[in-house]
Amino acid sequence: MADWANLSADLIRCIHGCLEDLMDQMSFRCACVSWQHAVDGNRPLPPLLILPASGDGGGYTFLPLVDLVSYAQRRSRKNIRLPWESTDGGLVLMGSAAGWVVAADQAAELHLLNPITRAHARLPSITTLPAIAAVLQTDGQVTGYLFRISRNLVHETSCESTRYVLYDKVTVCSSSSDSWTAMIVFYLGRLAFASAGDERWSLLQTQYEIRVLDVTYHRGRFYSLHNDGSVSAWTPADGASPQASFNVQHLRLIDVSIVDDYLVGSGDDLLRVSRWRDPLEGDEHRSLRFRVFRLAESGWVAVQSLGERALFVGSNRGISLSTVAFPEFKADCIYFANSGDVGICHLKHGLIKPRGAGVPNLKDGFIVPDYMHRWPPPIWFTPRAC
Repeated sequence: MADWANLSADLIRCIHGCLEDLMDQMSFRCACVSWQHAVDGNRPLPPLLILPASGDGGGYTFLPLVDLVSYAQRRSRKNIRLPWESTDGGLVLMGSAAGWVVAADQAAELHLLNPITRAHARLPSITTLPAIAAVLQTDGQVTGYLFRISRNLVHETSCESTRYVLYDKVTVCSSSSDSWTAMIVFYLGRLAFASAGDERWSLLQTQYEIRVLDVTYHRGRFYSLHNDGSVSAWTPADGASPQASFNVQHLRLIDVSIVDDYLVGSGDDLLRVSRWRDPLEGDEHRSLRFRVFRLAESGWVAVQSLGERALFVGSNRGISLSTVAFPEFKADCIYFANSGDVGICHLKHGLIKPRGAGVPNLKDGFIVPDYMHRWPPPIWFTPRAC
């Protein structure tokens, strides 16, 4: 029997070079660790952009069809179907991490989907989160949810609205398709986690009136960023309380309207990426700016340059890449994809806008389709055979 894993590196690269289809290239890399090393060395695969697939009427579709776009091959676009067994569609992309795409179905329940290996894992029901109950028809079908805001105040939403208001961020650490832990930032900035095999979400204890803005996984721990600027480190297997907390001074950016905050693990550092609008810039798109801070013992320290690195932020778990290993990306730049905006921003010089483009986009030749809406957002996705 042939030993496929031990084919010569030259032969593996030759076979890969004959593959023209984007998904074939991704699947080939992920089929075997030795094949990926032969093609890419020890570097991870570069991130791709997942866009909701264009519908017949020019708008996006809620079916499990997506457009997978390679940045290196800027106009290379592959329409794929996510591993979703139902024919009724209804999926909405919510985020990505560790090779998984996070999606919410028509009942607003969450799923982990791997577009490369076709693996599918169901997350616990959202009715196991505190203060949330399903509204059921007589046949048992879920039509909406009740959110208990206070002892005497309950708010009812439809399933579609629940997907929009309930989930702020979902991230995942994963060693295989049946070994993973997901952490979710949900309604009003609360935090919960679940691991493979769990039937319920477990609520994590944060300080009263502290709202979680973002969560990431870095160096064997989950980290959460809070609205007072503090950071907590979590190892869920060790309990519902944080293993470490960093009570740093809250950042005060005078005359700046912060749009989003992200946590990104970069090498040994934990970075805070703040997206804001310049009030002196009249154009809505060109007013977007980013500031980056590194977590130190003294608190958040401003980062003046990313050096030979690029960051990718949005609904995905933050990504940091070496532009030496990936020369197709620009150094000292932040690639963002969120809320209908897809673009690239130099940390010092601001937004890079391709010539002739009507909206800010990634780079010359890459144009976000006219059908892009503000929700669901496009997502950065790093393929992985998890």
